Amino acid sequence: MILATAVAAMGFEPMTATVRVSSGQLYDYVVIGEHPGATDGFDNAYDIISPGNLNADMGDPFISAVVSHPEWRPAREMRGDTRSPAKKKQWDVSVTSSLAKGTPLVVSIVPEESRLPKQATIAAKEGNTQVDLTNNEYILSAPGPGSVARLKIVAEQP
Repeated sequence: MILATAVAAMGFEPMTATVRVSSGQLYDYVVIGEHPGATDGFDNAYDIISPGNLNADMGDPFISAVVSHPEWRPAREMRGDTRSPAKKKQWDVSVTSSLAKGTPLVVSIVPEESRLPKQATIAAKEGNTQVDLTNNEYILSAPGPGSVARLKIVAEQP
């Protein structure tokens, strides 16, 4: 209760966003979020380890999105990554697919699976390009089979 009160007093509300990466009927997603009980490290109670990609293992067409944590052991690829609330947080997302290099991938927030505080923004950032996902979709070029596209997802509260 004290943590929740301190977070509310600072003006940062816990949030959750499901970020979907899709092309036609193919898609994958990651869940990012903030919770007063979470840390910025691995929390068994809040973080979800990626189960891997069965479609890739079977040779079927696929898109795979994971929050990357190369510094974490043994879990380095996460389906969900929840952190402590703050004014600004950033998640590094790695995207792979079986699709041809340059195929447009749509990056968007799934509103019905997300809970965002008023005035909060979630943005996709690649290089010098940044798009506000709370109001728009971002088009990411598929990296091509065997390659990885890296995208930053940034959540900010006023």
